[in-house]
Amino acid sequence: MLTDFLTELTKDLPGKWLERLFGPAFLFWAGGLLFVVGPQGLAAWWEQLLTLPALAQVGWLAAALLVLNASAALMERLRLPLLRLLEGYWPWPLRLLEAPLSALVRRRVQRQRERWSDLMQQRESHSLTPAERMELARLEQARLDVPPDLADLRPTAVGNILRGMERRVVHRYGLDPVLLWPRLWLLLPEDARQEIAAARESLDRMAEAWGWGLCFLVWAFWQPWAAPIALVWMLLAAWLARSPARTFAVLVQSAFDLYRWRLYEALHFPAPEEKGDAERAAGQSLTRYIQRGAP
Repeated sequence: MLTDFLTELTKDLPGKWLERLFGPAFLFWAGGLLFVVGPQGLAAWWEQLLTLPALAQVGWLAAALLVLNASAALMERLRLPLLRLLEGYWPWPLRLLEAPLSALVRRRVQRQRERWSDLMQQRESHSLTPAERMELARLEQARLDVPPDLADLRPTAVGNILRGMERRVVHRYGLDPVLLWPRLWLLLPEDARQEIAAARESLDRMAEAWGWGLCFLVWAFWQPWAAPIALVWMLLAAWLARSPARTFAVLVQSAFDLYRWRLYEALHFPAPEEKGDAERAAGQSLTRYIQRGAP
């Protein structure tokens, strides 16, 4: 029994250690050491390390692995606040940038929607060229990456993808996905939960990688070149996070599309008999019931 328990506990440790040894945490500490000590100092330090007794070398290696593992574990605990930052929910004084950046995003989305409308009208009158069809497909995807109402836009791409999913659930079903998601999660089939959990894990990993890029700015106190490297790191992580964010948003919205009726049944709440306005009204009533206990 104890052997089975230890096997289950340690079966993922090699993968975790390899990920932490060669992942963002390693890049953060290795880059920081290079910036602080310098290439020549790093080479001298390495030569000095090789002259130490074997036991001392093992001790230094164990200390380095401990720091690497502890910092990676700490960053994993910060995934949720890092994801909130990646969504554009910033503390003061960065919050002052939210309005002007959202305005820039709003103008870009307006231009995209105008172009989408023009292409749709052209498609009704005559066939589109292959280039125009590809452009229309890109614009269709761009419409899914933002909320339906421009007033709900966030200053970041990941924030708009997730916010768009939330607002579509509200507009279609009257349900607040942020409030009701923990309840619906408990009612989902196991295979659906596994798919959504895997998508969320991928998104959390990218948020964690973005957080390491943010932390990399600390090395700019020793070497100014660390600042542009950190900015490129953060921009690349934010760009890569859009794909898992889309997957997670689609899966969560699909969960509400397919299993929202289980909420009414589990809460012994009258389910809507018709879709459209009647269902939105029922969803708003259910949301108020969970939020305030008001029937």
